Amino acid sequence: MSLRHQLSNTAVEVIEVAPPAVNTDLGGAGLNIQGEPLDAFADGIFKGLKEGKKEIGYGTFVSRLRMSRDEIDKYTENLYEATKSLIE
Repeated sequence: MSLRHQLSNTAVEVIEVAPPAVNTDLGGAGLNIQGEPLDAFADGIFKGLKEGKKEIGYGTFVSRLRMSRDEIDKYTENLYEATKSLIE
């Protein structure tokens, strides 16, 4: 958002893409299978670009682009609690 304002009087267009986890073969086949399907994600992002959106989310990240700081803190706390056994 800051870059968008700083570069608003230039030829540079700043577009934010907020991706969820995406099912790709990055890092090796089968490592990222829990994410959104890659083709559907890419189609959604290109749709947002065609519509001229400056902020593009996909799936659950559409609403996360508009979260307040308090909502982000609560979401992050819930996500940590749900996944901490995987990282500890």
